[in-house]
Amino acid sequence: MPSDLARDLRKTVPNGSRSKFIAAALEEKLKRKKNLKKDLIKSLKVNSKIYREIQEDFKHVDAEAFEKLP
Repeated sequence: MPSDLARDLRKTVPNGSRSKFIAAALEEKLKRKKNLKKDLIKSLKVNSKIYREIQEDFKHVDAEAFEKLP
């Protein structure tokens, strides 16, 4: 553990409850990471209509840009 992080932990969390604090923080972080993919997929599904509309609006601009590529 980086020394500045350990120092902050000692200053912030009372002795005797640091392991519990670290375990809870790790559990929360892992849960967020585990749910990230699921949340992203859910968001993409909810917003898919607007993404398709934007794609349709810009398809001519995209085509012109690709024609100008070397």
